[in-house]
Amino acid sequence: MTSIQIGVDVGGTNTDVVMVGDGVEVTHKLPTTVDPSDSSAAGVTEIVERHAVDPADVDTVLHGTTVGTNALIEDEGAKTGMLTTEGFRDVIHIGRHRKLHTFSIQFEQPQQANPIVPRRRRKTISERIYPPGEVVRPLDEGEVVEAARELVDDGVDSIAVCYLHSYLDTTHEDRTKELVQEHFPEVTVSTSNEVVNQFREYERFTTTAINARLAPVMSNYLDRFEEQLAERGFENADILIMQSSGGMASVREVTRKPITTLLSGPAGGVLSGRFSGDRADEDKLITLDMGGTSADISVVPGRLLERDARDSMVANYPTVTPMLDVETIGSGGGSIAWFDGAHGFNVGPKSAGANPGPAAMDRGGDRPTVTDAQVVLGRIDPDAFLGGEVDLKPELAREAIETHLLGVVEGEQFSTVERAALAALEVANSNMYQSIREQTIRRGYDPREYTLVGFGGAGPMHALDLAEELNITTVLIPPSPGIASARGLLTGDVKYDNQVTLSQRLSDVGADEVSRRFETLTKRGTEQLRGDGIDVDERATLRTSVDMLYEGQGYELTVEFDGTDGDWRERLRERFEEKHEIEYGHYFEEDPVELLNLRVSASAESIPYEPQPVDSVAGADAARTDESTVFFGTSADPRPRTVARYDREELGAGTVVEGPAVVDEFDSTVIVNPGWRAEVLESGSIRLTNDGGA
Repeated sequence: MTSIQIGVDVGGTNTDVVMVGDGVEVTHKLPTTVDPSDSSAAGVTEIVERHAVDPADVDTVLHGTTVGTNALIEDEGAKTGMLTTEGFRDVIHIGRHRKLHTFSIQFEQPQQANPIVPRRRRKTISERIYPPGEVVRPLDEGEVVEAARELVDDGVDSIAVCYLHSYLDTTHEDRTKELVQEHFPEVTVSTSNEVVNQFREYERFTTTAINARLAPVMSNYLDRFEEQLAERGFENADILIMQSSGGMASVREVTRKPITTLLSGPAGGVLSGRFSGDRADEDKLITLDMGGTSADISVVPGRLLERDARDSMVANYPTVTPMLDVETIGSGGGSIAWFDGAHGFNVGPKSAGANPGPAAMDRGGDRPTVTDAQVVLGRIDPDAFLGGEVDLKPELAREAIETHLLGVVEGEQFSTVERAALAALEVANSNMYQSIREQTIRRGYDPREYTLVGFGGAGPMHALDLAEELNITTVLIPPSPGIASARGLLTGDVKYDNQVTLSQRLSDVGADEVSRRFETLTKRGTEQLRGDGIDVDERATLRTSVDMLYEGQGYELTVEFDGTDGDWRERLRERFEEKHEIEYGHYFEEDPVELLNLRVSASAESIPYEPQPVDSVAGADAARTDESTVFFGTSADPRPRTVARYDREELGAGTVVEGPAVVDEFDSTVIVNPGWRAEVLESGSIRLTNDGGA
């Protein structure tokens, strides 16, 4: 029997579901609930009921979640305490000397204005370890128990244990965890050597504190999700969670390290964009995942990029954990258009979300959103939105724009509803355009050489406008773009990343020590895979790498490691210098190089995902449903055009549609601008190319 898999991705507005197996692929979408476990479990249940699948036959449920991200951004989570080395109580308060706004005397450092762990709940313990792992002050176990008791009496639910140099010797942290769990078993404990076993105290302490804060939240959420699925008959299904790195992990591992899920949803989108690009023979991609609340942007220059440690921030806190390089901005279909006190025009970051939603949805929202702008411009068919399940009311969208945008400032730009709607799209597009420039041009990638992959419910409506601004000539719209992130979950491998700091000069480090450290990391990774029931001998892939830098340099670069055979030190130095030249434009032949961190990524391939190819048909006439007036141009020069509308489900492979046109489907709308040509590929994606027309 064919394996049946379900991917369920939670967004700020909607929860998206995709089911594959037995030669079929079906999708579903529903509003995200206050408790996302409810909409996630409901979505999984509804999709099997609609297609007569027995829940007991589902092998795997793959889940992308924003629970951890939202808890951190919204300053929620467990009441957290910290145990740290005596004299280092304020590491997470002091931070680094570099400020976000160096010359501002009014700017408040985030970690000081809103600390992850307030000072009164940070307790110090008598213990000390010196490099390279020498215990100079033994752990005072009595202090540990007393400090933990004080924290518990203060109502703490979770404790972060962060000792100095614990990455060199974990015994003090490990013993502290044992003591706390022995005396206070109801308290969750996160040790820094388990969360991020490498140097840099500030980043390690902050990352561990965030993990401690999120652990009870994620544990409770996943418990509810598992319980609801079991109650509905999915007791045979393995549940895997998308991590920020683009790898899947078991509930057990995510509960222990929820910090790895902060970019869970966006990571699924990047994987989906890469998968669509691969099937269309496009390898240099810019992915644009624009949903109801935000837009996630990433660059894939033939490979997945990870965030650099120096830029790995979530909610203004450093988080040292593997993350795909994704930039998220508050620009989505539900983003509200508004004027500030100085009459400056803004779109987002505040969103109407799913409730009350855009004004046109008639759920109580009365503020104009990007979706309302698309409705009044004729781009969204109010009768076909979400397959007709939601009855949009264009008159409410017009009323919202008239009430809140017209007449606020002088000039023609806000003199009519259509002009104001186009102005809203221009600002939303400008925000995304600037973000794409930062991800590409400022980092040495020429967007003209890339294909833009537009998905999410709103992405296909904005992709061509952005492509024209960036001089991109090819755009790819995946099938069912509104649930693309859920589909990306089906392509992720089970993956666990482990690391340890070595911090020795390359010329001095011994091959035996390097090999021994890698063996320890490899053992940890394979044990994690075995814990998921994976046959390591048959399925596991181990990738080894090292972090290197010149002595005295502030940040490291990661290069591949292939063992200690032959002249391995020279091989590593050559790889490091080659990457250093690519990154910085130069390298130093004579400067000593340091071997900083050792890394092992243990992974196992997911069940292969092979979508069914699209059948070929002759011509687009059979898919043509209607024609309507759609506004193109700018707020200064609106250009109404009468365009044909097509049903995407009826567009077969090889079909060509000349713009201007609109392609409607259940979960999104593809806008084909004037001068663009749309071709349906066998993979189901639509490739749009610009012939330079107008």
